[in-house]
Amino acid sequence: MGSGAVASAPGRVQIDYPHRRAGHCGSGSLRDLLEFHRLSYGEQPLSEGMAFGLGAGLGFAYVELPEMDPPLYMVGRTAGLERDCCEHLRIAVDRRTTDDAAEGWAWVRERLDASLPVMVNADIAHLEYLRVRLQMTMHVIVLTGYDEQEGVAFVADNDRDEIQRCSLEALARARNSNGFPMPNRHSTWLMDFPATLPDLEPTVARAAARAVASMRGEVSASLGADPSTLGLAGVNGFAAGYPGWPERFGDRLPRALDGLRVFVVKAGTGGAMFRSLHATFLRDSARLLGDASLAAAAARYDTLSREWIALAGAVSGDGDPQQRHAAGAAHVQRIAALEAAGVEAMEAWLAGRDG
Repeated sequence: MGSGAVASAPGRVQIDYPHRRAGHCGSGSLRDLLEFHRLSYGEQPLSEGMAFGLGAGLGFAYVELPEMDPPLYMVGRTAGLERDCCEHLRIAVDRRTTDDAAEGWAWVRERLDASLPVMVNADIAHLEYLRVRLQMTMHVIVLTGYDEQEGVAFVADNDRDEIQRCSLEALARARNSNGFPMPNRHSTWLMDFPATLPDLEPTVARAAARAVASMRGEVSASLGADPSTLGLAGVNGFAAGYPGWPERFGDRLPRALDGLRVFVVKAGTGGAMFRSLHATFLRDSARLLGDASLAAAAARYDTLSREWIALAGAVSGDGDPQQRHAAGAAHVQRIAALEAAGVEAMEAWLAGRDG
């Protein structure tokens, strides 16, 4: 375990916590927690990409939402990343929710008083140190302490290099928000970490198989989503629908293109629709296992990552939206082919392992 907590006065706890900025909230939080509990597959702490991949975070969803601004929603991770990472690494987890703020804070304080950091969901619109308007209730942060006299909590957030101070009032609002995509109801992840991690090779295989199942549409849809919008079917729907954006979105085309760029490189995606995180998982696993087939799969996802980034760059800017849209067309078609090739590369590794 980490260095423990420093209690400078009654009602004050601050845990010595190994936090670093991360590309995504869920995988960054899990990486930090694993390092705090000194759990790794080598002498060095696990990378964020390894935490993402061990949680089978690779996924895809694409829906057009004419009533929204921007008129589409796109995400490249699964809804089950955090829970699946715990399952694959044999971390016992109890994700609790309540409408009672006092009860929700009691869960957190009990853990912090025991020198254990706590992962919670919080709406970014209410986290005062972020200064954003966008609502996202499923944002994940780790609480590392509190000072009741000053009325603050200490927060590890993937978007900041240092531990942040957040007022207890703002934190309570962030933890009990009815914003997008759903109420978070003081959601608190109570985790009990094992003494050691399970064997690496079968754990990587389980995670890779789960990622394949997500992309093949074999994992049940979350939030009642239409299966045709998920995984490779969703990628193909995006590729098929993209040429018709100018006609369907009309004068909202610039907002759709701006939204596309944000969803690919800005919205906590690791900078490349989560594909760079998955590539790191495959590359780190290949190195630890000495496996050339996994390294080849990692290379596929490196290429895919660059194509997503190229698409975001092509549609960016203040130029004519029709020209921006046209500049992205070839990238979209290459992305569809590369997404399928990446899944096939993982399937080939899994088949060779079983053969």
